Amino acid sequence: MLTSKRKAHLIIIATFALGIIIGASGQYLLFHQSVPQRPSSPSEVATELTRILKLDQLQRTQLERILSEHRQQYQEYKSQTQIHYTAMRDDARKRVRSLLSTEQQTLYDQWTKDMDQKREKKP
Repeated sequence: MLTSKRKAHLIIIATFALGIIIGASGQYLLFHQSVPQRPSSPSEVATELTRILKLDQLQRTQLERILSEHRQQYQEYKSQTQIHYTAMRDDARKRVRSLLSTEQQTLYDQWTKDMDQKREKKP
């Protein structure tokens, strides 16, 4: 018969092994499932829609123009939004800094610098 101490050790080892197995399985499924890639350029979208919708050349040309115009408008909007977001973020940071001591401000400045670097690395 197993002692209580031995049972506890076996339970811990089994739990640890099960965690490894579940983690590895989850990672495998996450990285090996086929995720359909979205077309990224107007030309790629036009190619896909031409195939699906059987567009003629005139329709495809008009579609590419619409998609290109839309992409340009979106980029302009995104740029303007980014400017507003940055201004709001900077205002919030100034307000937070005003609550802090000099020592805390130094730590906060380092934290915000690290957060900005992490954000820049994201795709």
